[in-house]
Amino acid sequence: MNMKQMQRIKIIWGAFLITLVVMLTFIGFLYKNKSGAYKQLEKELEESAKKYVDARFLYPDEKDFVKISFEEMKSSGFIEELKKDEDVCDGYVIVKHNGSIFEYKGFVSCPKFTTKGYEK
Repeated sequence: MNMKQMQRIKIIWGAFLITLVVMLTFIGFLYKNKSGAYKQLEKELEESAKKYVDARFLYPDEKDFVKISFEEMKSSGFIEELKKDEDVCDGYVIVKHNGSIFEYKGFVSCPKFTTKGYEK
């Protein structure tokens, strides 16, 4: 191979790598944007669970946890709906005791998105 051919190969590989990085970045932004709306549903569910736990005094012991379903909170009037656009979702919140604070972790299951770790 001569120098011109080597230079062309370098340019082609460079363009390929730049295109690949741009495409992967774009796909990452699309995923983050899509999942961001569903993450907001998780936060809304967690906020409703905090109110529910405070009103019902359902604080877990140190090595225990409490699982609160969306239906429990809805029937008690702490949340009205759990939906994104036309997707009607279901979910629950796990409340754990961690030292001197309580941790709330929301899980949602929608037709187009499910929180990692969601258990039916």
